[in-house]
Amino acid sequence: PGKFSLQLGYVGTRGMRLPVFLDANLVGQTPHGIRSFYVQDANNNITKTLTVPYYLPADRINPSLTSYNTGFSKANTWYNSLAVTARRPFANGLEVLMNYTWERATDDGQVQGNFGTFYGGDTPLDPNNIKIENGLSDIDVRNRMTLSFVYQPNIWADNKIVKHVLDDFVFSGTDTASAGQPISLSMGNSVSGGAEGNIYGGAMSSSSGSTTTGRPPQIGRNSIVGPGFNNLDFRLSRNVPIHESIYLQFIAEAFNLANHQIITGVQGGYSSYLTPGQKSGAYTCSTQAPPTGSTAGGCITPTTNTGLNAFDTTSSTSSSNLYTARQLQ
Repeated sequence: PGKFSLQLGYVGTRGMRLPVFLDANLVGQTPHGIRSFYVQDANNNITKTLTVPYYLPADRINPSLTSYNTGFSKANTWYNSLAVTARRPFANGLEVLMNYTWERATDDGQVQGNFGTFYGGDTPLDPNNIKIENGLSDIDVRNRMTLSFVYQPNIWADNKIVKHVLDDFVFSGTDTASAGQPISLSMGNSVSGGAEGNIYGGAMSSSSGSTTTGRPPQIGRNSIVGPGFNNLDFRLSRNVPIHESIYLQFIAEAFNLANHQIITGVQGGYSSYLTPGQKSGAYTCSTQAPPTGSTAGGCITPTTNTGLNAFDTTSSTSSSNLYTARQLQ
């Protein structure tokens, strides 16, 4: 109806045995330590106790070495999407094209670009169990819609006054609305910080290969999504006839017409680590006895960062030519 066309499509991909980089000095080893970490809320109340296997120095294949970054083909990915296209071809002065995608992308800790190629992926909590890293992909965008239109009035075409006042104009534009991408959550400081390692004892930095705290263990990887954006570009043009097929054209364009702030990055510091009894800001780590057979590993509190460094605070906005503050020309 109305010359509209509607197209629905499913797009799915499956990636298997993709590279992740792990501490090869612990791969295949069994942890012989047990640590308990207390997760505290903003009021210093313990909301969860994490009792986890913990790698000791003696658990390393070569105890004289700490960790070394090695690639393993272990990661898998899934991508499923519904793609919708609605189009009204140009008729009676109007054309409309709408593309919408609903998708879900998950993986075991992949990262995009050269960091994925040479360093592997997000920092795993346990090098022998990357399945617990399964979560939303770094590039997951759940909803995205692009709507474009062209409108050239064709009112009272036989009336020269109306034709030159209104019908010689062309209105066009594109609106892009997109959901956000997952926030890369991080810990504020090193857990344990000694030779015994980190939260699970095997976390390594994907950029340097050195030991690191990794992500907060009390929450799923990439489980919090950052802000989305909406961007409207608009164009107004008019042809002024000079002689037969010769025209003078005037064009006015606005990029990000509504001047929306388009956030491209937020602070990802989600949690901080405190040793038993340690105080930092409003937080004090509990000193209660751990479960039988375990050793107290300290506390995981909300981030102690404040101000511009507080969690989910805008860290960067778009400064590219594609998405930026309002521009007129």
